[in-house]
Amino acid sequence: MALVPELCLTDPEAGIAFLHRVFGFAADGSTLTLGSQTLRVRRVDTAQSHGRIDHIALAVPDIDASLARLLAGGASLDSAVTPNGVGEIAEFWGDGIRYVYLQGPEAARIELCQRNAGPVAEAGHDHIGIPCRDLARTQRFFEDQGAVLVAAVDLPRAEGTVPVRFLTYAGGMIELYAPAGAGLREPGLWSRLLVEGLAGERVGPDGLILAPL
Repeated sequence: MALVPELCLTDPEAGIAFLHRVFGFAADGSTLTLGSQTLRVRRVDTAQSHGRIDHIALAVPDIDASLARLLAGGASLDSAVTPNGVGEIAEFWGDGIRYVYLQGPEAARIELCQRNAGPVAEAGHDHIGIPCRDLARTQRFFEDQGAVLVAAVDLPRAEGTVPVRFLTYAGGMIELYAPAGAGLREPGLWSRLLVEGLAGERVGPDGLILAPL
């Protein structure tokens, strides 16, 4: 895939081993691949928290079986998002999705997704989740890079309506959303998006970075 999220870890060797052992990623140095999902791992000196890119999401054929296998293999639920396990968003993709968040290396967020209509045959890329203070501005930034809007959903929630936009970009899918109280974040665990064919670095709203792959 030409759109590759970069994961910043203080112990990349342990993180790569965890992603291989638990999630099934195949490793080639700092590059890891699971079906259609590719990611890169980079060493940093200081432990990171959740940042401008909040999570990557993996499409799975059977979320219940995948979750059971991953938990048995050493993964853990992300208690800040889905402490009770699998949830559902009925408004996405016509017939809705089922989803759950797990903690990857150093608590990096990894979501599992299963579409209720037409689940995938094998695990791979679903989307990359990016919270926004100004969703329209961030959407324009990506569209200026060639991204195409494919779905727009406004989710009514107790804390207020959450607008969500899905765009295809560089062979992958990005999810832009504006949760209540979204603010400027540090680069974080998922630090940048590496893009094949990009001529130079691009810096978007909230300091979001696109860099050449």
